[in-house]
Amino acid sequence: MSESDTTDRENPDETRRSHRPVWRDDGQLLQINEIFYSIEGEGVRVGQPTTFVRLSKCNLRCHFCDTDFDSYREMNIGEIAAEVARHPAEWVCFTGGEPLGQNLVPLAGHLKWANYKLHIETNGVIAPDERLFELIDHWTVSPKRYPVVQGFERISELKYVVGKSFREDRVEEELAEYVYLQPESSEPQYVQKALDVLSRHPRWRLSNRIHKILGLP
Repeated sequence: MSESDTTDRENPDETRRSHRPVWRDDGQLLQINEIFYSIEGEGVRVGQPTTFVRLSKCNLRCHFCDTDFDSYREMNIGEIAAEVARHPAEWVCFTGGEPLGQNLVPLAGHLKWANYKLHIETNGVIAPDERLFELIDHWTVSPKRYPVVQGFERISELKYVVGKSFREDRVEEELAEYVYLQPESSEPQYVQKALDVLSRHPRWRLSNRIHKILGLP
């Protein structure tokens, strides 16, 4: 048993706190896991060059998540903006972890003022600050086990991971124009499950993570 496993068993409350994002009211300092350049590999914006700002921590611990989002460095808005400016993309995507667990309004405002187009991907469990709807151009909500909370004035696309526990009757298609099904870990049985669901819901779409297929970050 690893040391972290022992900590999880002995101090479950402390473990849950360590997994949560840290909220700072002024939003001037954020816990950032990584900032990198790639193409958007999923959903409506697939194929567009994008700079990804991955925020640390998450309020959910999905077993299929392949992101090491617990590690981080604290960066201020100026440092984040300078790193974003090193890359050529006009789109910036806030992802995680769970980006709405931290106060993104000041950073989003700064990048919007610099003429970037902004995209966020959230699990839909945390209601967003309403000021973000004036700043974020594209909203991806990817529900994980829970329904989308109230407070989302606009959702560009819903993205559901199709795995063993996925249920098509829980898809809240009325919330967004586009619904995407993403097979868990691109495993063949879940690809087939997604295709079977699509045969019953022809307006929904398949998302298959082309950045992973191409070996991109």
